[in-house]
Amino acid sequence: MGVSKKTLSLLFLCVFLGEISLCFSTKLYVVYMGSKDSDEHQDEILRQNHQMLTDIHGGNVEQAKTSHVYSYRHGFKGFAAKLTEKQASEISKMPGVVSVFPNTKRNLHTTHSWDFMGLSEDETMEIPGFSTKNQVNVIIGFIDTGIWPESPSFRDTNMPPVPAGWKGQCQSGEAFNASICNRKIIGARYYMSGYAAEENDGKTMFKSARDSTGHGSHTASTAAGRYVADMNYKGLASGGARGGAPMARIAVYKTCWSSGCYDVDLLAAFDDAIRDGVHVISLSLGPDAPQGDYFSDAISVGSFHAVSRGILVVASVGNEGTSGSATNLAPWMITVAASSTDRDFTSDILLGNRVQLMGESLSLSQMNTSARIIPASEAYAGYFTPYQSR
Repeated sequence: MGVSKKTLSLLFLCVFLGEISLCFSTKLYVVYMGSKDSDEHQDEILRQNHQMLTDIHGGNVEQAKTSHVYSYRHGFKGFAAKLTEKQASEISKMPGVVSVFPNTKRNLHTTHSWDFMGLSEDETMEIPGFSTKNQVNVIIGFIDTGIWPESPSFRDTNMPPVPAGWKGQCQSGEAFNASICNRKIIGARYYMSGYAAEENDGKTMFKSARDSTGHGSHTASTAAGRYVADMNYKGLASGGARGGAPMARIAVYKTCWSSGCYDVDLLAAFDDAIRDGVHVISLSLGPDAPQGDYFSDAISVGSFHAVSRGILVVASVGNEGTSGSATNLAPWMITVAASSTDRDFTSDILLGNRVQLMGESLSLSQMNTSARIIPASEAYAGYFTPYQSR
């Protein structure tokens, strides 16, 4: 069998550098090592992580440094590294290692709800058993696609100074300066090492905490957006919009990019959020169904250590609708599923026999000519998948 010159050149280069394990058959893995003891210093955990990688690379310190991606040392112990399948298996048998699992991609999930729940639109509303005047001391961490800070939902008008004890930071990046944070958005970080290790399409969106898809901004405004009047979609559904806790603070942890969210980045966000001092962590993302065991699921692992530190974790149940499709099922999380709604965007259809049917549509255009009615089996051809046309 012939071998290309390019392949031979790469092989010789790897041999010359002594890094064959890094050139071929490596994948990004999470090495999870359980809870962090209160007296364990972060620097000592980092040293132990580096020593373990050095041992697995036969004492080669440079290979160990090159393979290392993240160290988890604030809320729990572990690290992310590029390993061969054999190295991952060897590490999984080492003392202190709970589990080793590959860097798996997780998917994103996606105002009237607060009225249904009996919450008024006043930003200083009172709820039996809970004073929302204390919202200003609550910090919600959003692990998502980032945030669009210029949205009026995130203005800091009349908000007091940032709560004492907050340890987070506002990380600068593409189209996002540290000065953008305010008394509403009090922290912003982004993580893309796990994404970059798996994706080569270059569609990384803004390399910063700035949101370019709208998903993270949507979820943040739903939970903690300020009241915004005169909202509508092209004149439809006019009214105001607000989050459930409009005076709460927002901390942004951008882990999700154009194709999804990867485990090693998610765990890094959990680790930082625990250290930063958030009170609630919100995730509208999750694994494909059926969900695997908790020890190989980054969200289950990260949320466990957050909850053990007194941080409430709320996650979405998923977008799929078939039986057995629920995800984020760890018992220490609050998992939220969608329900039905009592609102419709109606649009009438007039048949040729003058019978009028009520349907739903967001289109404002009028049809000037008649069109034939077709079955759904024809509708998807060339435009949608059979699943989308159901």
